[in-house]
Amino acid sequence: MRLDSALKNVKSTMIVYVIKTILQFAVRMVFVRVLPIEYLGINGLFSNILAVLALAELGIGPAIIFSLYKPLAVGDLETVKSLMRLFKKTYISIGIVILVLGAVLTPWLDFFIQGRPNIDYLEWIYLLFVLDTGISYFYSYKRNLLLADQKQFVANFYQGVFQVTLAILQMIFLVVTQSFWPFIILKVIATFLENVMVARKADTFYPILNSSNIKPLASDIKRTIVRNVEAMIFHKVGGIAVFSTSNIIISKFVGLTAVGLYSNYYLIINSIQSISWQIFGSLTASVGNLVAVEGQEKKIANFKVLQFMTAWIAFYTSIGLYVMFNPLIEMWLGKEYLFADSIVFVMVLNYYLTYMRRGVQTFKDAMGLFWNNRYMPIAETIINLTAGILLVQKFDIIGALLAMTFSTIFTCFWIEPYVVMRNGLDYPLKEYFCWYGIFSLLTVVVGYGLHLSYWRLWPSTTLFSLIGGIILCTLIANSIWILIFYRTKEFRYVWQLIKNRF
Repeated sequence: MRLDSALKNVKSTMIVYVIKTILQFAVRMVFVRVLPIEYLGINGLFSNILAVLALAELGIGPAIIFSLYKPLAVGDLETVKSLMRLFKKTYISIGIVILVLGAVLTPWLDFFIQGRPNIDYLEWIYLLFVLDTGISYFYSYKRNLLLADQKQFVANFYQGVFQVTLAILQMIFLVVTQSFWPFIILKVIATFLENVMVARKADTFYPILNSSNIKPLASDIKRTIVRNVEAMIFHKVGGIAVFSTSNIIISKFVGLTAVGLYSNYYLIINSIQSISWQIFGSLTASVGNLVAVEGQEKKIANFKVLQFMTAWIAFYTSIGLYVMFNPLIEMWLGKEYLFADSIVFVMVLNYYLTYMRRGVQTFKDAMGLFWNNRYMPIAETIINLTAGILLVQKFDIIGALLAMTFSTIFTCFWIEPYVVMRNGLDYPLKEYFCWYGIFSLLTVVVGYGLHLSYWRLWPSTTLFSLIGGIILCTLIANSIWILIFYRTKEFRYVWQLIKNRF
């Protein structure tokens, strides 16, 4: 049952995000042909500012979702009702706080931009971004119940419908009006309608959501939530400082044009990472159920399989990005939107380091180990912001990206697995890092070899070379991986799973 739910969630997530990603590329292609590049910079900058404002969420969502795993697993509906009432009150308050803080920040927008662009009504555009983020909290607490109960495929369906509709309408209105206004207004409408429809569907699955007879939440659960929220505040700050401040730093010290160029590369990375977050988010509920009812031996076996799958996907996608990043951007948008190879390498390195954390993070979140590494994000934040501000002024964009590399290596790279192994999983840390080293070395060697091979085979970028490069990376990289690891238990398990399902 647990495996079936996890696979159903993963498959629905893959379908939705593949369609969504294709449409995002199409929208971006229309965008850069219709509007000046400064609008790309504004889009990226305002999105990052709102991500910082989302600190108001304080990690409450993951803390409450963790508290839902056990009552859902054992059918304790009274506790579920109490938790969902807390969820509702909290998320509505968060949405209001974001709307207010976002509005208050409006007069200081010029501080984040090096040279104000010639864009009319910039403050009103920003306020629409604020509205889009704020209203997303008013109904999304019901979505989280679906996620905790291993029913993410339901939310995925509605997300797919609204995202496809949004992308098509955005392209039509961009071409017809040649204006950014319909682009962002349609996004606000789609966000609101999607959350309303998911909430209504959740009501049909869980009639208890409309119950008026709700008991006070048990004191021990309250204490656990408060403790986890206190820890998640640090994690939230660290995550935003590392992943949501790059555009702000680049905009402040380099300019909006650089933000626009970076946002094209980031769209590709974010598309892959979004699929990753959704897949591993789908698995977290199943792992949470596993942790609640299974013994140590089964936990370790599942962790090793999950980490193997994480490394395989990181290996293949990182190599594909390193080899194909610039050819894809050139074919998609043109040579004038390209970055140097050195910048591309650091972006891919950051992607790899981030992706390799997914398996450990899934178990950490499922086990509720938020408190145990609560100070890690503070160190991560200090390193990232300090190094970013210093390095960007000397090395431009690559300086901001290297700051992210340093903050990851010196903190979460080793602290997260240490916390999981020490507090929730009886698995040798030495063995984990040994495998991590093997996976990473293989990725570097194969990636560099395929990068050289691609440019020797196709010195210039054409549609033929693009298709050839994708085939080259897919066949050679995965063949090497299979050849090296086909004897391991983890590979046999994954392979059998693929054969059974597909």
